[in-house]
Amino acid sequence: MSHEKIAGVFDEWATNGRGEKMEAGHGDVVEQVIEKLNIRAGNQILDLGCGIGWATRILAQKGPGVQAIGIDAAPAMVKRAEELSPLTIRARYEIGQFENLDFKDGKFDLVFSMEALYYATDLKKALAEIFRVIKAGGSAQIVMDNYVGRPTTEGWAEAVGLNMHHLAAQDWILAFEKAGFANVRCELVVDRRGPDEDIELKPGGAFKDMEAYRAFCNAGSLWVHAEKPS
Repeated sequence: MSHEKIAGVFDEWATNGRGEKMEAGHGDVVEQVIEKLNIRAGNQILDLGCGIGWATRILAQKGPGVQAIGIDAAPAMVKRAEELSPLTIRARYEIGQFENLDFKDGKFDLVFSMEALYYATDLKKALAEIFRVIKAGGSAQIVMDNYVGRPTTEGWAEAVGLNMHHLAAQDWILAFEKAGFANVRCELVVDRRGPDEDIELKPGGAFKDMEAYRAFCNAGSLWVHAEKPS
């Protein structure tokens, strides 16, 4: 899978409003995760696969002097993020690839990602780059909806038309450990709003019926915590 194809899909999503839909859909889970992070004044944060930059902006406002940088492979997503970002916060956005992060070693206290890392074209290289740019004692906090064991996610790659790393929690832990991370663990985060009982399920969509949709929602998102040893 080429970066160009990934960018093409997400450029289309940026122009048809799916960036905003992702913000609405993932907002509560991300809020829960960020509230539990020990973000301190002056921290440097990287948001991988930032899309329209909504999580980047939340992160940038979590403390005095905090700077958050969002990267995305899709130029249209980055352009939309820049349009939406107020000048009063320390947030900026760049076009970039997970496998080749254009940042110096040990720049970031925290690397965050929501619904993006499983699109990496080379997961081993992407994890090595994440490890490289994190400061000793810093952490990666990765959240994803697509994982083995969550109902309906097996067919996501075919539906979207992009390759995805569809892994079980234990396989994610092992991948991070092989990259050098320590104290790697996973937990599930369930959207506090519950299933949207008024959702319109379309033929051929991700969910064949309300039962499948409710099962997906109730399973929760997978949150991977990983620390870079001091």
